[in-house]
Amino acid sequence: MRVKVYPSVVSGSITPPASKSLLHRSIICACMAKGESTIKNVIYSKDVEATLRAFESLGVKVIRDRNQIIIISDGYDSFTEDVSIDCNESGSTIRFLIPVLSNNKNAYFKGKSSLISRPMNIYEDIFNHQGLLFKRHTDYIETKGRISSGYYQIPGDISSQFISGLLFILPVLDGDSIIEITGNFESSSYVDMTVKILNEFGIKVEKIGPKFFVQGNQKYQNSSVKVESDYSQLAFFAVLGIVNNDIEIRNISSDSLQPDKQILAIIEQMGGLIEQLDDSLYIHRSQTTGITIDLSQCPDIGPILGVLAACSNGTTNIINAKRLVIKESNRLLSTYEVLKEFGVDVLMSEDSLTIHGSMQLNANELDSFNDHRMAMSIAIAATIASSPIIINRAEAIEKSYPTFYQDLASLGVRIEFL
Repeated sequence: MRVKVYPSVVSGSITPPASKSLLHRSIICACMAKGESTIKNVIYSKDVEATLRAFESLGVKVIRDRNQIIIISDGYDSFTEDVSIDCNESGSTIRFLIPVLSNNKNAYFKGKSSLISRPMNIYEDIFNHQGLLFKRHTDYIETKGRISSGYYQIPGDISSQFISGLLFILPVLDGDSIIEITGNFESSSYVDMTVKILNEFGIKVEKIGPKFFVQGNQKYQNSSVKVESDYSQLAFFAVLGIVNNDIEIRNISSDSLQPDKQILAIIEQMGGLIEQLDDSLYIHRSQTTGITIDLSQCPDIGPILGVLAACSNGTTNIINAKRLVIKESNRLLSTYEVLKEFGVDVLMSEDSLTIHGSMQLNANELDSFNDHRMAMSIAIAATIASSPIIINRAEAIEKSYPTFYQDLASLGVRIEFL
């Protein structure tokens, strides 16, 4: 799909979709619990559907309502059969479910080549060490055998999804477990989110320093939860308000544990004006100035921060960005190439971008790299470009935010679907 986004002045208010990170976690916990659970404030993206279909293949009943899911499950003990699931491009689905579905039967995790090729060494090492099967094929990963409770030492500079995946399964196993994080704990807030959702479904995990203490033989309890808005999607509209025109962002949880909440602090450090109300934000158009931004705890907002940096005075240094390389696209390179196409003076190293602010963004046609966050970042930049921008493979947004273009249009942006 090709979408043409015109320079437009925005106004009005927007409500971002539910947090995809929290939604994945809530779905898994609800499916691990015996009984009926309700999850409210839902967006049915491709990633979320991948997780739902995985559990449906295990016999879990999923009732999809307009903005809520009712999950009826016989609980974790019922997941005893061979299973083959299509994870599509969802890193959360495959990395959370590999340990969750580890049992004495075969599990086959299929997906796009970009997903299957992502690093999985942590799980591969664990399975091999415990004498279990973990075999990579061209387009799927095969596992067999039940993960054991015990002591796990995990480096902190890998994806937090591996740690969360272990936290989902260890509480239901016989025997207690400890996960110790070694080195610098990147994206630690994502694991804090996992612990919070586990607690809402009756699972207790104690965190003391770099260690997580997990008591075994626990049972997930069915629950009803409401998922808060997604700060990683809010980031696009926050930057839009800063570089384009004032807008209001509604339904915001001010005490959120989401790591991408850092977008607000980063904008304010750059001189952007954000007015925080009871459950909403008023973003004022502001002239921002470049700073040094550490992405180690919030890599998902890297591309849209590249757009903000391009519109800021002076120089912005985005550092500790190496994990952008293993996302849906190599986002370090994708962000660099998009900014270059816009005429921005930008330099790239193996884990950083140095961006010199530009007075004007100029481009005609750009590719999304089949990456949802790149497509959305380009669309935000297009609203203040010197001429309309055509986005190729614009359907990439369906991975996380299917209604993004409609929501952007509701703020006054002219969009054509070509």
